[in-house]
Amino acid sequence: MSLGGGAPDAATAAAIADARAQGVLVIAAAGNDGREPVSYPGADQLAIAVSAMGRKGTYPAGSTHAAEAMPPYGRDRRNFIAAFSNVGPEIDLTAPGVAIVSAWPGGYAALDGTSMACPAVTGAAAALLARKRGVLGMPRGQARSDAMAKLVFAAARSLGFTAEFEGRGML
Repeated sequence: MSLGGGAPDAATAAAIADARAQGVLVIAAAGNDGREPVSYPGADQLAIAVSAMGRKGTYPAGSTHAAEAMPPYGRDRRNFIAAFSNVGPEIDLTAPGVAIVSAWPGGYAALDGTSMACPAVTGAAAALLARKRGVLGMPRGQARSDAMAKLVFAAARSLGFTAEFEGRGML
């Protein structure tokens, strides 16, 4: 889910709970409010909230993307949590979200955002889960989505940030 903002609402919370009850993971962007608290629906306890990280040297030094690099830095000092990324105790994972080459009207553009990081986690989770036929073969229900989340979290690796920035790390 690459959306966010506003107060929690009953309809969205019910939809997230229903998805999890039907065996579906809900992966949501944390928001792009400059290190503010995780926005809703990423802040929902049943959603997997994703922050955005970047890596120095993967975009032109003078580009607007360079402004997103700020402390803290990971174990590798080239890694950073983007200045725009929301953070907090609800963060579950982080993924690349700075200068992501994306389809754009008329061609391609390098975009920033937790909405760029969220699909990276979704794709990595899908690839991981495709190799776990036992979990995918479970009846569609809460136990299945819980098992999927457990596998995803176990596969994440810390980049050296605190949990409020990276959660369990990156897939």
